[in-house]
Amino acid sequence: MNLVKLRKLFYEEVAKCTRCGFCLPNCPTYAVQRTEASTPRGRNALTRAVIEGQLEPSAEIAASIFSCFGCGACTQACFPAVKTRDLVTADRELLVKAEFHPKIMARLAESLNEYNNISGEDNEERGDWRELIKGLPEGAFEKDRAEAVYFVGCVASFFPLAQRIPAHAAQVMDRAGLDFAILGGREWCCGFPLLGAGQPEKMGRLIEHNLDKVAELKARRAVFSCPSCLHTWKNLYRTDLELLHWSQVVAELIDSGRLKLKRLEMKVTYHDPCDLGRNSGIYEAPRQVIRAIPGLEFVEMTPNRALSLCCGGGGNVEMVDPELSAAVARLKIDQIQATGAEAVVSACQQCLRTIATQVRRQGLDLQVLDLADLVALALD
Repeated sequence: MNLVKLRKLFYEEVAKCTRCGFCLPNCPTYAVQRTEASTPRGRNALTRAVIEGQLEPSAEIAASIFSCFGCGACTQACFPAVKTRDLVTADRELLVKAEFHPKIMARLAESLNEYNNISGEDNEERGDWRELIKGLPEGAFEKDRAEAVYFVGCVASFFPLAQRIPAHAAQVMDRAGLDFAILGGREWCCGFPLLGAGQPEKMGRLIEHNLDKVAELKARRAVFSCPSCLHTWKNLYRTDLELLHWSQVVAELIDSGRLKLKRLEMKVTYHDPCDLGRNSGIYEAPRQVIRAIPGLEFVEMTPNRALSLCCGGGGNVEMVDPELSAAVARLKIDQIQATGAEAVVSACQQCLRTIATQVRRQGLDLQVLDLADLVALALD
Protein backbone atom coordinates (compact mmCIF):
# COMPACT_ATOMS: atom_id res chain seq x y z
CA MET A 1 0.00 0.00 0.00
CA ASN A 2 1.38 3.41 -0.97
CA LEU A 3 0.15 6.94 -0.44
CA VAL A 4 -1.61 6.95 -3.81
CA LYS A 5 -3.84 4.05 -2.76
CA LEU A 6 -4.27 5.50 0.72
CA ARG A 7 -5.40 8.81 -0.80
CA LYS A 8 -8.00 6.93 -2.84
CA LEU A 9 -9.31 5.42 0.39
CA PHE A 10 -9.24 8.90 1.90
CA TYR A 11 -11.70 10.24 -0.66
CA GLU A 12 -13.86 7.14 -0.27
CA GLU A 13 -13.78 6.78 3.52
CA VAL A 14 -11.77 9.18 5.69
CA ALA A 15 -13.46 12.26 4.27
CA LYS A 16 -16.83 10.85 5.41
CA CYS A 17 -15.83 10.84 9.09
CA THR A 18 -17.65 13.66 10.91
CA ARG A 19 -15.92 12.93 14.26
CA CYS A 20 -19.37 12.62 15.85
CA GLY A 21 -18.22 9.98 18.35
CA PHE A 22 -20.96 7.40 17.84
CA CYS A 23 -18.20 4.87 17.23
CA LEU A 24 -16.67 5.32 20.69
CA PRO A 25 -19.04 3.12 22.77
CA ASN A 26 -18.56 0.24 20.33
CA CYS A 27 -14.75 0.24 20.13
CA PRO A 28 -13.12 -2.43 22.35
CA THR A 29 -9.78 -0.61 22.41
CA TYR A 30 -11.38 2.62 23.58
CA ALA A 31 -13.37 0.72 26.21
CA VAL A 32 -10.05 -0.14 27.86
CA GLN A 33 -7.64 2.69 27.01
CA ARG A 34 -9.98 5.71 26.98
CA THR A 35 -7.72 7.86 24.80
CA GLU A 36 -8.59 9.71 21.61
CA ALA A 37 -5.86 7.84 19.70
CA SER A 38 -7.57 4.57 20.62
CA THR A 39 -10.86 5.56 19.00
CA PRO A 40 -11.91 4.89 15.40
CA ARG A 41 -12.35 8.62 14.79
CA GLY A 42 -8.87 9.18 16.23
CA ARG A 43 -7.37 6.65 13.84
CA ASN A 44 -9.26 8.29 10.98
CA ALA A 45 -7.83 11.68 12.01
CA LEU A 46 -4.30 10.28 12.11
CA THR A 47 -4.80 8.73 8.67
CA ARG A 48 -6.03 12.07 7.32
CA ALA A 49 -3.06 13.92 8.83
CA VAL A 50 -0.57 11.55 7.18
CA ILE A 51 -2.30 11.78 3.81
CA GLU A 52 -2.33 15.58 3.96
CA GLY A 53 1.33 15.71 4.97
CA GLN A 54 0.67 17.14 8.43
CA LEU A 55 2.21 14.11 10.14
CA GLU A 56 4.85 11.57 9.21
CA PRO A 57 4.54 7.86 10.07
CA SER A 58 5.83 7.33 13.61
CA ALA A 59 5.94 4.90 16.51
CA GLU A 60 3.13 6.84 18.19
CA ILE A 61 0.88 6.47 15.16
CA ALA A 62 1.81 2.78 14.92
CA ALA A 63 0.75 2.28 18.56
CA SER A 64 -2.71 3.56 17.68
CA ILE A 65 -3.08 1.68 14.40
CA PHE A 66 -1.82 -1.67 15.70
CA SER A 67 -4.15 -1.52 18.72
CA CYS A 68 -7.19 -1.94 16.45
CA PHE A 69 -8.89 -5.33 16.70
CA GLY A 70 -10.34 -5.07 13.19
CA CYS A 71 -13.72 -6.02 14.62
CA GLY A 72 -15.70 -3.58 12.47
CA ALA A 73 -18.08 -2.53 15.25
CA CYS A 74 -17.30 1.12 14.60
CA THR A 75 -18.76 0.97 11.10
CA GLN A 76 -22.00 -0.53 12.43
CA ALA A 77 -22.57 2.50 14.65
CA CYS A 78 -21.41 5.05 12.06
CA PHE A 79 -24.09 6.97 10.12
CA PRO A 80 -21.93 7.38 6.97
CA ALA A 81 -20.57 3.85 7.62
CA VAL A 82 -16.89 4.79 7.45
CA LYS A 83 -14.87 1.61 6.86
CA THR A 84 -12.22 2.32 9.48
CA ARG A 85 -11.21 -1.33 9.44
CA ASP A 86 -10.12 -1.03 5.80
CA LEU A 87 -8.27 2.19 6.57
CA VAL A 88 -6.39 0.55 9.42
CA THR A 89 -5.35 -2.30 7.12
CA ALA A 90 -4.01 0.24 4.62
CA ASP A 91 -2.33 2.21 7.42
CA ARG A 92 -0.52 -0.90 8.61
CA GLU A 93 0.90 -1.50 5.14
CA LEU A 94 2.26 2.03 5.08
CA LEU A 95 3.74 1.71 8.59
CA VAL A 96 5.44 -1.58 7.67
CA LYS A 97 7.08 0.05 4.67
CA ALA A 98 8.17 2.96 6.89
CA GLU A 99 9.47 0.40 9.45
CA PHE A 100 7.25 1.68 12.26
CA HIS A 101 5.57 -1.65 12.99
CA PRO A 102 5.82 -4.07 15.93
CA LYS A 103 8.75 -6.39 15.24
CA ILE A 104 6.64 -9.41 16.10
CA MET A 105 4.79 -8.73 12.84
CA ALA A 106 8.02 -9.38 10.96
CA ARG A 107 8.57 -12.62 12.88
CA LEU A 108 5.01 -13.70 12.03
CA ALA A 109 5.70 -13.18 8.34
CA GLU A 110 8.97 -15.11 8.61
CA SER A 111 7.20 -18.04 10.27
CA LEU A 112 4.57 -18.16 7.54
CA ASN A 113 7.24 -18.05 4.87
CA GLU A 114 9.25 -20.86 6.44
CA TYR A 115 6.60 -23.12 7.99
CA ASN A 116 3.38 -22.10 6.20
CA ASN A 117 1.61 -21.76 9.54
CA ILE A 118 1.51 -19.21 12.35
CA SER A 119 2.95 -21.57 14.98
CA GLY A 120 6.39 -22.20 13.52
CA GLU A 121 5.82 -25.96 13.76
CA ASP A 122 6.22 -28.72 11.21
CA ASN A 123 3.26 -28.26 8.89
CA GLU A 124 2.90 -32.03 8.56
CA GLU A 125 1.48 -31.92 12.11
CA ARG A 126 -1.65 -30.09 10.94
CA GLY A 127 -3.70 -33.24 11.26
CA ASP A 128 -2.58 -34.16 14.78
CA TRP A 129 -5.99 -33.12 16.17
CA ARG A 130 -7.29 -36.45 14.83
CA GLU A 131 -5.53 -38.14 17.74
CA LEU A 132 -8.35 -36.82 19.95
CA ILE A 133 -10.80 -39.13 18.16
CA LYS A 134 -10.43 -42.62 19.59
CA GLY A 135 -10.04 -45.48 17.15
CA LEU A 136 -9.50 -43.25 14.13
CA PRO A 137 -7.18 -44.84 11.54
CA GLU A 138 -4.05 -43.01 10.47
CA GLY A 139 -4.70 -40.62 7.59
CA ALA A 140 -8.44 -40.50 8.31
CA PHE A 141 -10.46 -37.98 6.30
CA GLU A 142 -7.67 -37.55 3.73
CA LYS A 143 -9.07 -38.59 0.35
CA ASP A 144 -8.32 -38.21 -3.35
CA ARG A 145 -11.84 -36.96 -4.09
CA ALA A 146 -14.63 -35.52 -1.96
CA GLU A 147 -17.79 -33.44 -2.27
CA ALA A 148 -16.49 -30.97 0.32
CA VAL A 149 -13.11 -29.97 1.68
CA TYR A 150 -12.86 -29.10 5.37
CA PHE A 151 -10.31 -26.28 5.71
CA VAL A 152 -9.24 -26.41 9.35
CA GLY A 153 -6.99 -23.34 9.79
CA CYS A 154 -3.84 -22.74 11.83
CA VAL A 155 -5.24 -22.07 15.30
CA ALA A 156 -7.37 -25.22 15.49
CA SER A 157 -4.60 -27.28 13.92
CA PHE A 158 -1.77 -26.30 16.26
CA PHE A 159 -3.12 -24.79 19.50
CA PRO A 160 -4.02 -27.60 21.95
CA LEU A 161 -6.95 -25.72 23.51
CA ALA A 162 -8.63 -25.38 20.10
CA GLN A 163 -7.78 -28.79 18.60
CA ARG A 164 -11.00 -30.28 19.93
CA ILE A 165 -12.93 -28.05 17.49
CA PRO A 166 -11.90 -29.85 14.27
CA ALA A 167 -12.08 -33.18 16.11
CA HIS A 168 -15.71 -32.55 17.05
CA ALA A 169 -16.56 -30.88 13.74
CA ALA A 170 -15.23 -33.85 11.78
CA GLN A 171 -17.03 -36.35 14.03
CA VAL A 172 -20.35 -34.55 13.49
CA MET A 173 -19.94 -34.38 9.71
CA ASP A 174 -18.85 -38.01 9.58
CA ARG A 175 -21.83 -39.10 11.70
CA ALA A 176 -24.18 -37.31 9.29
CA GLY A 177 -22.60 -39.11 6.31
CA LEU A 178 -21.14 -36.00 4.72
CA ASP A 179 -18.58 -36.73 2.02
CA PHE A 180 -15.68 -34.50 3.04
CA ALA A 181 -11.91 -34.52 3.07
CA ILE A 182 -9.15 -32.60 4.82
CA LEU A 183 -5.82 -31.59 3.34
CA GLY A 184 -3.70 -32.44 6.38
CA GLY A 185 -0.14 -31.25 5.86
CA ARG A 186 -1.03 -30.00 2.38
CA GLU A 187 -3.12 -27.23 3.92
CA TRP A 188 -1.26 -23.95 4.39
CA CYS A 189 -2.25 -20.83 6.30
CA CYS A 190 -5.02 -18.95 4.49
CA GLY A 191 -2.93 -15.78 4.74
CA PHE A 192 -5.27 -13.80 6.97
CA PRO A 193 -2.61 -12.98 9.64
CA LEU A 194 -0.59 -11.18 6.97
CA LEU A 195 -3.43 -8.71 6.48
CA GLY A 196 -3.26 -7.76 10.14
CA ALA A 197 0.52 -7.63 9.90
CA GLY A 198 0.37 -5.07 7.08
CA GLN A 199 2.00 -7.43 4.59
CA PRO A 200 -0.75 -8.64 2.23
CA GLU A 201 1.68 -8.79 -0.70
CA LYS A 202 3.10 -11.97 0.86
CA MET A 203 -0.23 -13.80 0.71
CA GLY A 204 -0.04 -14.75 -2.97
CA ARG A 205 1.91 -18.00 -2.70
CA LEU A 206 -0.31 -19.21 0.19
CA ILE A 207 -3.47 -18.48 -1.77
CA GLU A 208 -2.17 -20.14 -4.93
CA HIS A 209 -1.03 -23.26 -3.05
CA ASN A 210 -4.35 -23.73 -1.20
CA LEU A 211 -6.39 -23.25 -4.37
CA ASP A 212 -4.25 -25.85 -6.18
CA LYS A 213 -4.56 -28.44 -3.41
CA VAL A 214 -8.29 -27.97 -3.04
CA ALA A 215 -8.75 -28.22 -6.81
CA GLU A 216 -7.13 -31.66 -6.74
CA LEU A 217 -10.04 -32.94 -4.63
CA LYS A 218 -12.62 -31.93 -7.26
CA ALA A 219 -14.76 -30.63 -4.40
CA ARG A 220 -17.69 -28.29 -4.98
CA ARG A 221 -17.77 -26.92 -1.44
CA ALA A 222 -15.26 -25.65 1.12
CA VAL A 223 -16.27 -25.75 4.78
CA PHE A 224 -14.60 -23.62 7.46
CA SER A 225 -14.87 -23.62 11.24
CA CYS A 226 -12.54 -20.59 11.31
CA PRO A 227 -14.44 -17.38 10.43
CA SER A 228 -11.21 -15.58 9.49
CA CYS A 229 -10.29 -18.30 6.99
CA LEU A 230 -13.80 -18.11 5.53
CA HIS A 231 -13.65 -14.31 5.32
CA THR A 232 -10.25 -14.46 3.60
CA TRP A 233 -11.37 -17.05 1.05
CA LYS A 234 -14.55 -15.10 0.28
CA ASN A 235 -12.75 -11.81 -0.27
CA LEU A 236 -9.31 -12.73 -1.64
CA TYR A 237 -9.52 -16.20 -3.22
CA ARG A 238 -10.79 -16.49 -6.77
CA THR A 239 -12.78 -19.70 -6.77
CA ASP A 240 -16.09 -21.14 -7.94
CA LEU A 241 -16.37 -23.22 -4.77
CA GLU A 242 -19.36 -22.71 -2.52
CA LEU A 243 -17.81 -21.31 0.67
CA LEU A 244 -19.63 -22.14 3.90
CA HIS A 245 -19.10 -21.84 7.61
CA TRP A 246 -19.45 -25.08 9.54
CA SER A 247 -22.57 -23.77 11.29
CA GLN A 248 -24.32 -23.36 7.93
CA VAL A 249 -23.51 -26.93 6.94
CA VAL A 250 -24.77 -28.33 10.25
CA ALA A 251 -27.95 -26.27 10.03
CA GLU A 252 -28.55 -27.89 6.62
CA LEU A 253 -27.88 -31.36 8.03
CA ILE A 254 -30.35 -30.80 10.85
CA ASP A 255 -33.04 -29.43 8.51
CA SER A 256 -32.68 -32.39 6.16
CA GLY A 257 -32.96 -34.90 8.99
CA ARG A 258 -29.46 -36.28 8.42
CA LEU A 259 -28.35 -35.21 11.89
CA LYS A 260 -30.31 -36.17 15.00
CA LEU A 261 -29.58 -34.42 18.28
CA LYS A 262 -30.41 -35.57 21.80
CA ARG A 263 -31.65 -33.52 24.74
CA LEU A 264 -29.23 -31.32 26.68
CA GLU A 265 -30.26 -29.57 29.88
CA MET A 266 -28.17 -26.41 29.79
CA LYS A 267 -28.56 -22.65 29.83
CA VAL A 268 -26.33 -21.13 27.15
CA THR A 269 -25.61 -17.81 25.50
CA TYR A 270 -23.93 -17.16 22.17
CA HIS A 271 -21.01 -14.89 21.30
CA ASP A 272 -20.94 -13.56 17.72
CA PRO A 273 -17.39 -13.78 16.33
CA CYS A 274 -16.42 -10.58 14.50
CA ASP A 275 -15.32 -12.24 11.25
CA LEU A 276 -18.37 -14.51 11.18
CA GLY A 277 -21.04 -11.97 12.13
CA ARG A 278 -20.20 -8.37 11.29
CA ASN A 279 -17.58 -9.12 8.66
CA SER A 280 -19.29 -12.07 6.91
CA GLY A 281 -22.96 -11.49 7.74
CA ILE A 282 -23.56 -14.91 9.31
CA TYR A 283 -25.67 -14.48 12.45
CA GLU A 284 -28.57 -16.92 12.25
CA ALA A 285 -27.02 -20.29 11.31
CA PRO A 286 -25.27 -20.78 14.68
CA ARG A 287 -28.43 -19.74 16.52
CA GLN A 288 -30.49 -22.11 14.38
CA VAL A 289 -28.21 -24.98 15.41
CA ILE A 290 -28.35 -24.03 19.09
CA ARG A 291 -32.15 -23.79 19.07
CA ALA A 292 -32.40 -27.21 17.38
CA ILE A 293 -30.96 -28.95 20.43
CA PRO A 294 -33.82 -30.13 22.67
CA GLY A 295 -33.73 -29.00 26.30
CA LEU A 296 -31.36 -26.09 25.80
CA GLU A 297 -32.31 -22.75 27.30
CA PHE A 298 -30.87 -20.09 25.02
CA VAL A 299 -30.50 -16.51 26.24
CA GLU A 300 -29.15 -13.67 24.11
CA MET A 301 -26.28 -11.53 25.31
CA THR A 302 -26.48 -7.74 25.32
CA PRO A 303 -25.27 -6.45 22.92
CA ASN A 304 -25.36 -9.12 20.22
CA ARG A 305 -25.16 -9.63 16.46
CA ALA A 306 -23.85 -6.50 14.68
CA LEU A 307 -22.98 -4.73 17.93
CA SER A 308 -21.43 -7.72 19.70
CA LEU A 309 -18.26 -6.89 21.62
CA CYS A 310 -15.06 -8.44 20.24
CA CYS A 311 -13.56 -11.25 22.34
CA GLY A 312 -10.17 -9.51 22.35
CA GLY A 313 -8.52 -11.99 20.00
CA GLY A 314 -8.68 -10.15 16.68
CA GLY A 315 -6.39 -7.97 14.61
CA ASN A 316 -3.16 -9.61 15.81
CA VAL A 317 -3.52 -7.45 18.97
CA GLU A 318 -2.92 -10.48 21.19
CA MET A 319 0.64 -10.63 19.84
CA VAL A 320 1.28 -6.88 20.01
CA ASP A 321 -0.42 -6.03 23.32
CA PRO A 322 -1.50 -9.12 25.30
CA GLU A 323 -2.66 -6.98 28.24
CA LEU A 324 -5.08 -5.05 26.04
CA SER A 325 -6.35 -8.30 24.54
CA ALA A 326 -6.91 -9.79 28.00
CA ALA A 327 -8.69 -6.65 29.25
CA VAL A 328 -11.19 -6.77 26.36
CA ALA A 329 -11.75 -10.48 26.99
CA ARG A 330 -12.61 -9.68 30.61
CA LEU A 331 -15.17 -7.11 29.45
CA LYS A 332 -16.68 -9.78 27.23
CA ILE A 333 -16.83 -12.22 30.11
CA ASP A 334 -18.72 -9.63 32.20
CA GLN A 335 -21.37 -9.49 29.47
CA ILE A 336 -21.53 -13.29 29.35
CA GLN A 337 -21.97 -13.63 33.10
CA ALA A 338 -24.73 -11.01 33.08
CA THR A 339 -26.92 -13.48 31.14
CA GLY A 340 -26.78 -16.07 33.92
CA ALA A 341 -25.78 -18.75 31.41
CA GLU A 342 -23.69 -21.68 32.56
CA ALA A 343 -21.98 -21.90 29.18
CA VAL A 344 -21.02 -19.52 26.42
CA VAL A 345 -20.96 -20.89 22.88
CA SER A 346 -19.08 -19.33 20.00
CA ALA A 347 -18.14 -20.43 16.50
CA CYS A 348 -14.49 -19.38 16.23
CA GLN A 349 -11.35 -21.05 17.56
CA GLN A 350 -9.70 -17.74 18.41
CA CYS A 351 -12.75 -16.64 20.41
CA LEU A 352 -12.65 -19.95 22.25
CA ARG A 353 -8.96 -19.52 23.10
CA THR A 354 -9.25 -15.90 24.18
CA ILE A 355 -12.34 -16.26 26.36
CA ALA A 356 -11.42 -19.66 27.84
CA THR A 357 -7.95 -18.44 28.81
CA GLN A 358 -9.36 -15.53 30.83
CA VAL A 359 -12.09 -17.71 32.38
CA ARG A 360 -9.37 -20.08 33.59
CA ARG A 361 -7.17 -17.29 34.90
CA GLN A 362 -10.07 -15.81 36.85
CA GLY A 363 -11.14 -19.20 38.17
CA LEU A 364 -14.72 -18.72 36.98
CA ASP A 365 -17.43 -21.36 36.90
CA LEU A 366 -18.26 -20.94 33.22
CA GLN A 367 -18.06 -23.41 30.37
CA VAL A 368 -16.58 -22.05 27.15
CA LEU A 369 -17.63 -24.09 24.12
CA ASP A 370 -17.36 -23.93 20.39
CA LEU A 371 -20.52 -24.74 18.46
CA ALA A 372 -18.81 -27.97 17.35
CA ASP A 373 -18.31 -28.93 21.02
CA LEU A 374 -21.97 -28.32 21.76
CA VAL A 375 -23.23 -30.32 18.79
CA ALA A 376 -20.87 -33.20 19.60
CA LEU A 377 -22.32 -33.29 23.12
CA ALA A 378 -25.80 -33.56 21.61
CA LEU A 379 -25.03 -36.35 19.12
CA ASP A 380 -27.70 -39.02 19.38
